[in-house]
Formats: sequence, structure tokens, C-alpha cells
Amino acid sequence: MGVLFKLFIMFVKLCAFAFGGGYVMIPSMVKVSEANHWASAAELTDVIAIAGMAPGPVAVNAAVGFGYKVAGFPGAVVSFLGIAIPCAVIVIVVATFFFKAYNHPLVQAALNGLRPVITGIILYAAVSLAIKNGMILASGNTLIPGGWNITAAGVNLLEVKSLLLIAATFLILIKTKIQPIFLILAAGVLGVFLY
Repeated sequence: MGVLFKLFIMFVKLCAFAFGGGYVMIPSMVKVSEANHWASAAELTDVIAIAGMAPGPVAVNAAVGFGYKVAGFPGAVVSFLGIAIPCAVIVIVVATFFFKAYNHPLVQAALNGLRPVITGIILYAAVSLAIKNGMILASGNTLIPGGWNITAAGVNLLEVKSLLLIAATFLILIKTKIQPIFLILAAGVLGVFLY
């Protein structure tokens, strides 16, 4: 099976089953990418960071960036089509029925069950990326150069600068109405001086 077809199918599946937004599809992208040796976790994190800075939905931007990384312009096009077409069809079908049944107790109960699971998937994606990018539990090849690594009994527990940036980002997003793009841009500039 060719790489373009694999990319298209990957994003069709992600679109069909990754409920909760663009960040929910990250764990699946990492698994497929590693299985096919398309990109490292660090490269994928970079694609997602760029996707978050670009205007538009993170899922579409990440698909396009990832597709381009894997197979150039044709990869970007098939990845876009793979994520955009099913999403459009699903949203049209769901919207047709959803708003008629939105206030039904069973629909509300289902949504109440979905919300914590989506939150858990996003949390899993965040922790998984932190591990694979050397922020916590780093192995020798994922240690962040110039980082302040805390080690105990030969195990790299965490990298202090990264965790401080994570905590600062979290608090700023909770306490202000600043758009994430500004935090991403600031982190890029700050990274030049910190690392």
C-alpha cells in the first residue's frame, strides 16, 4: 500500500473516531507514525506546535503539516482530504439529527459520559508527548540539551525548565483570555534563551 493511500486512510480513520477535537487525535498519530517510521515524537510535536500557531482547526493543520513532512505536497493534499471530507460528512449528518434531540435525557447522558473520556484522552496525549520529548522520564536519547534534568537512582525524572513552562502556560490559560498562539510564539522565543 502506497504512502499517500496510507496517509489518506489514517486521517479518514482519525476523523471518524477521534472525537473531541484536534488534540485527541495526537496519540493515534504518534502510534501510526512510529509504526510506519514516518516521524519521531519530537518531529510530530513540532508539527502540532506549528498547527496550533496557524489559523484554522488544529486537526486540519496538523494533518496538512504531517502529510507534508511524510510525503511533501502530495502528502499534504491527501492528508487534508482524508481529514476534511469525512469530517464534513459526519458534521452534516450529525447536525441534521443532533439539534433535534440535544435536550433529550439520553443524549445529555451520553454527552456527560463522553466529556470525561475526551478529557482523559487529551491528558494521555499530553503526558505521552512529555515522556517522548524528554520532559518527564527521559531516556538517554530524549534528554533535552541544556535542560535542568533531575535524576534519582539513575532515572531521569523530569526536566525543570520544561515543567516550569508547562505550569506557566497552564496558569496563564486559566487566569487570562490570551490566545494560545501568543504563548506558542513566546515559548519559541523563550526557548532560544533557555536552551
